[in-house]
Amino acid sequence: MSSHFVTLNGVKQSGVLSPVLFCIYYDGLLWKLASAGYGCAGYVGRMFAGALAYADDVVLLAPSASTMRRMLLLCDEYANEYSVKFNASKSKCLVIQPRSSHLLTTDIRFQIGGNSIEIVAQWPHLGHITPHTVV
Repeated sequence: MSSHFVTLNGVKQSGVLSPVLFCIYYDGLLWKLASAGYGCAGYVGRMFAGALAYADDVVLLAPSASTMRRMLLLCDEYANEYSVKFNASKSKCLVIQPRSSHLLTTDIRFQIGGNSIEIVAQWPHLGHITPHTVV
């Protein structure tokens, strides 16, 4: 049993219950995204795989820029409704495309909470570097 402490923002870092509390709090957002049917991966069996979340991370998977914007809009609506703040400066966008694609990622812009999300060429996740192109 711990002593009383005040939490003004988020959940306690490295707390044993923090990932569980995060998942409970964000379950409504995940249901909202699943109900909308947006997402790149769609469903794996009966599980929606267009949005993944654990601890304090949310990953959105979208097949197009317009779908990603719709998903981010749902996140903004959820944030406004439940007093949540998504940190755009900690958010990244990784556009994965075939090597033969001529899409310029400089033409793609995304926002969360009215702030721009940085487009990156690669990003580490759980020790693995994800590149922006595939064979």
